Amino acid sequence: MGSSHRQDVPIGRAAVNLSAEAILALIATAGVGIAFLLMLEEAIALRAGRDPMSNGVRAFMRRFPRGTYVLAVLIGMVLGHLLWP
Repeated sequence: MGSSHRQDVPIGRAAVNLSAEAILALIATAGVGIAFLLMLEEAIALRAGRDPMSNGVRAFMRRFPRGTYVLAVLIGMVLGHLLWP
């Protein structure tokens, strides 16, 4: 107890480490979060007797196949860039 400096706590502002692993973890966390929200919305919509939002997402992806392909290529490029040794 006291006001002395501790060895394990950095002085000043903590630095953010944006390594490839950290960026990949953020992308994976966002993807899992989006998938969870879509599943939750689908469960609520089916209980209420409405069409789920995933039907709209599926229809949108089928309406713009080139855009879907570009999105898949961009995701592949990011993951390949982050995971290639």
